Amino acid sequence: MRIPGLCLGVAALVACYSGNRATRDVNAAWRGRSGAELQARWGTGTVATLPDGGTTLTWSRTSSSYTLPSLSGHARADADARGGGFDVHLEATPGTITRSRTDVVATVDAGGRVVDLVGPSLWLGKGPPAGSNLRWGTVFGLHAGAGALDDATGPMPSLGMYMGGMLGPRLGLVGSYAFVNGSGDDGYGMAHSWSVGAQYWPAARVWVRAGPAMVVPLDAGLDNARVRPGLATGASYALVRGRVFVLDLRLDAVAATDRTFGSVGIGVNVN
Repeated sequence: MRIPGLCLGVAALVACYSGNRATRDVNAAWRGRSGAELQARWGTGTVATLPDGGTTLTWSRTSSSYTLPSLSGHARADADARGGGFDVHLEATPGTITRSRTDVVATVDAGGRVVDLVGPSLWLGKGPPAGSNLRWGTVFGLHAGAGALDDATGPMPSLGMYMGGMLGPRLGLVGSYAFVNGSGDDGYGMAHSWSVGAQYWPAARVWVRAGPAMVVPLDAGLDNARVRPGLATGASYALVRGRVFVLDLRLDAVAATDRTFGSVGIGVNVN
């Protein structure tokens, strides 16, 4: 089983929470927030005053589509007892440029609170309020750190990755891979793990993951490689969290029928 194939397959199958579904939740997350906070995150936009003392804030995106000029026609030659003829017909079609505008509009009451927000905010590159526990589409992460095994407990460089898609704003399904090294009295140990599991964000900066795994451990001395069933788990705390980019502290642990191993490290993620 190749690692990229597993992860990309999971991502293609389950990255279904996106588009209109995610946009509705992003827009809903802004209701009740202050208009000043919205403008600080999205930019000023176009402001219009309402009769009741409130305002509307509008953000727009203009897109263009093009068709190229074309030339078509035909040529025909006729011959009969009276002689013959030749007919040529050409028709040119000019190219066109079509422009369209898409708006996202927020309605802010006289007290400065957002009471409604409509439009494709994600398509315009606008996200939820800072600190919202909300993500969408494909999620991806890499980490590197120090790992150890139950018979090779000396820490050694190890790494891992995950890739998948969101089923909802806080629940995703991901394929993950872990590669762990360790050192012991009998030499160096190693283990690999491939898994598919649920990844859940109980808070904006924290996720946990668990799922069944296929494990390939090697004993200290790097011999006796075998395939074992197991359980892969992980947890993360975001040290830095942007709109979609995260720098986190990661803990991964895998338990197979005859081997346990894990790693602690720093990861970079898109989620």
